[in-house]
Amino acid sequence: MKKNYIYVGIIVLIIIANIVVFLLLTFSNKEIICTSKSDQSKNGYILETTYKIKYKNEMVTSINIKEIITSKDKKKLKSFAKQFEEQYEYNKKTYGGYTYKVTNKDGKVESDVTVDYKEMDMKKFIKNNEAMKKFTNDNKLTLEGAKKLYESTGAKCDKK
Repeated sequence: MKKNYIYVGIIVLIIIANIVVFLLLTFSNKEIICTSKSDQSKNGYILETTYKIKYKNEMVTSINIKEIITSKDKKKLKSFAKQFEEQYEYNKKTYGGYTYKVTNKDGKVESDVTVDYKEMDMKKFIKNNEAMKKFTNDNKLTLEGAKKLYESTGAKCDKK
């Protein structure tokens, strides 16, 4: 009789474990990656960008953007670094949700930006950037919208 209880207990634990795994996979953030490379050698630089889009229920929760600009022109690199710093600081102060780091060394400017859409004032962002309206639903960036936005700039995105 005790063996039956043990087997039933094991089966119940297995069922519970499967339910927990299913729920975690269903309701946790998922991620797709978009990448692009723009060879602007004739303009003195190469830009490589990676977008890691985290989403839940087809709505983007955050995007991590890594940009690397390679150039032999130190003035050009300094200019790019300044542009990145100014743009990301403006976005952080104006809309919230931005964290970033910009470095300029060894012939490269690298930016590492995370946009947390739960912290960002999307209503204000969309109001100031009307073109973003077509990539959103109910003031939230959709996964399909983010993919279309980045693909329109030449990025290639993973399939879900």
